[in-house]
Amino acid sequence: MERNEVAVPADDIPLAVITAREPVTGNPWITERWRVLGVVAGEAVRGPARARTVLRDGPEGPRFRWTGFALRLRKSEADSYYYNLIGTNPSIYVFAHFDESGEPIPTAVGIDYIEAMAHHEAGNEAFAVPMPPEVYRRVERFVLEHYEPEEPRMQRKHDDGPRAGRARRHDPED
Repeated sequence: MERNEVAVPADDIPLAVITAREPVTGNPWITERWRVLGVVAGEAVRGPARARTVLRDGPEGPRFRWTGFALRLRKSEADSYYYNLIGTNPSIYVFAHFDESGEPIPTAVGIDYIEAMAHHEAGNEAFAVPMPPEVYRRVERFVLEHYEPEEPRMQRKHDDGPRAGRARRHDPED
């Protein structure tokens, strides 16, 4: 392993974040915008910690790859992963802050929607991007191994004695 390379535990999935600066036409107030396009997974994207490289630069604007991220799977969060997987849009959340030019600088990745909401409520950015199929399969396998649905709690029936459930007869003389 090279000196700057990130060590990734067995349950972690190496990821790179893809961002883009795109030109905006027909808008008198802005000429460009930044977007988080998605993530790519696999050993090939493992690289130096938090390094940005240009993937390509063309008329549609430059695209950047941010390496040095790992999706860390925790057994205690398996229920949240389960709900992410069964949702209509399984997502990876890219947590970022903006530099002075407006570029999103990725700081972490996750798949726990509660963590994403907490980041958002704290004023940080959390971009939801589609979960790649190879990540979906690894997370699904992790959930199958570690998720244990909670048993529904039984409601206790209250018995108020021999008259419970009986209608009282109205006696006009009372």
